[in-house]
Amino acid sequence: MQWKKVIIEDRFLSILAFLGVLLVIASFYFNSWLIFGAGLLIILITAANSYYLNHIGEGLVFENKRERNRFFIGDNGEWSLHFANHGLPIMKARLTVYFDSAVIPVSGEFHIHQSKVDVGMPVSMSRKEQIVIKIPFKADRRGMSKIRRLELHIPHFFGFGDTILEFKDVINREALVFPRPISVRNIDKHKSFRPGTSTSLFSVFEDNMGPVGTRDYLPTDSFNRINWKASARRMTLQTKEFERITEAGAVLFVNVVDGFSVTVMLEFLMSSITEMAYFFHKANIPFSLCMNIRSAGATPFTYIPLGSGKDHLQKLLDILAIADHHSPTIPYDKMLFFYKRHFPVAPTMIHTGIRTEGADIYFKDFGRDGIQLLELQRHVAVEEEAFLGPLQLMMKEVAMK
Repeated sequence: MQWKKVIIEDRFLSILAFLGVLLVIASFYFNSWLIFGAGLLIILITAANSYYLNHIGEGLVFENKRERNRFFIGDNGEWSLHFANHGLPIMKARLTVYFDSAVIPVSGEFHIHQSKVDVGMPVSMSRKEQIVIKIPFKADRRGMSKIRRLELHIPHFFGFGDTILEFKDVINREALVFPRPISVRNIDKHKSFRPGTSTSLFSVFEDNMGPVGTRDYLPTDSFNRINWKASARRMTLQTKEFERITEAGAVLFVNVVDGFSVTVMLEFLMSSITEMAYFFHKANIPFSLCMNIRSAGATPFTYIPLGSGKDHLQKLLDILAIADHHSPTIPYDKMLFFYKRHFPVAPTMIHTGIRTEGADIYFKDFGRDGIQLLELQRHVAVEEEAFLGPLQLMMKEVAMK
């Protein structure tokens, strides 16, 4: 059975049933068919009331299919709830839906308590009827909204009690609201000093596997780079041009901890990382995410390996939407230690959040390997803006350790 049932009977119903029995007994004493009929009618009403309260909802089915929808802040969506009734008719009931306040209903009667929303609506269903209840909403803030509970209050026809049905299973309806990106200056300043496979206009390395064109010969060009066929056609020396390549990739290290709790800058961090992820996606630069929110599995923290493409971006945005102030965390330096031991490094590493002294030990080691180290900082003058700058290590503390 999908539903947990709570039956609330009016005390007057028991008194009424007792009165009906007394009238039936009295009818034999007074030899009155009228009193007998009144008593029998009262008994039938109380019996029908009890039967209805005890059996209502036994044929009610909720289609609990898995559904996850994604929204940007300001987008409109809706919860679609499918019900089928194979039992007694349900009349003048009231359905209450409880969900997280990342999305807010745009119509109807609803209440917001802390981070939860409850919205109620009337429901009536005849036998063998199927209905779809739609609750339109608007994405209000970053986060994940799940339908946490369904309650159906069914009154009796005569008002002698109520039946409350509460859905027992986990409801598989989720709405993810992605963070709103904010401006991040100097995001295009990351660079690499090592060869790779990604194209770059400013790299000193070239892909010698095949030329992409020719240009006029210069005295400083090497003699073996002359394209003799092109030179013969143009009757002037032509030099082969190769595509410039470099090693590309960035790892985003995110420290969401401040002391013993999640930082109050969580929204700022999620919005900044969203902007950087969009930039890397458009520039086709592989990126990775390491966030010290605890995760089940072999990797004890939230980790996305280096990758690119639309699916990779969506996976990162999903994680940024789910992160909240109640997420379990691990120490930042332990995350860096695990990363250094188990994962390949990228040419650029970007630190976001509060930087601890223990973390500087690992960043110093990364710097020795020629990795570019950057740090996300909040703009002092403009609240909704951030910028990337060189990561300045606390050399004295690091040396002492």
